[in-house]
Amino acid sequence: MQQIQDLIQAGQIETAIRETEAALSQLPASVFHQVIGKDLLHLQPPLTAFLNHFYAAMTEEEEIDIKAIYVEMNSFTTQYDRWLLHLLAYESVANRDNLDWLTDFAGESEKTLTITGFEALQEANKNYMQSEGYRDDQLRQSCELQEYLVILRLQELVKHTVNANKGKAPWANVPVFVSAHDYEDFIYIIQ
Repeated sequence: MQQIQDLIQAGQIETAIRETEAALSQLPASVFHQVIGKDLLHLQPPLTAFLNHFYAAMTEEEEIDIKAIYVEMNSFTTQYDRWLLHLLAYESVANRDNLDWLTDFAGESEKTLTITGFEALQEANKNYMQSEGYRDDQLRQSCELQEYLVILRLQELVKHTVNANKGKAPWANVPVFVSAHDYEDFIYIIQ
């Protein structure tokens, strides 16, 4: 896990994905192996529209001077019915060493963006939790690596979306933080 965190902090999302997929491939086949090779890049257009709407609502209606945005996925390991993204706006740039800033947002999205393409993984997570699959050490390892890959693929999506909108959308010019709820140690910052 520390190696993945280090790669995320270094901005090496693609390397982190490759290494995590390789580690998962070393384990006995499970329902979680279906995440290997699957990305979320098909969500770039709806994520762009979501960020455009959010930025306009926050700056025009709420009159927030946005200095940072946090793209947060819900607690996907326990909320398997719907995986989604929620946006938070900040009026100051956060300190990575002190995560208390996460609760000090100036505005949040009223709506959410549903993550599509990983529905089979949602079902796998649901079955895993309901059947207490975490009692099996190898299956628990596979599930943890799958969790990391879901977050890494989210970070890859946001990175591509921000980079595609540089010079086009004002939100692409502020730091964008990306992770999932309860995975603050895995925050990736796109500058």
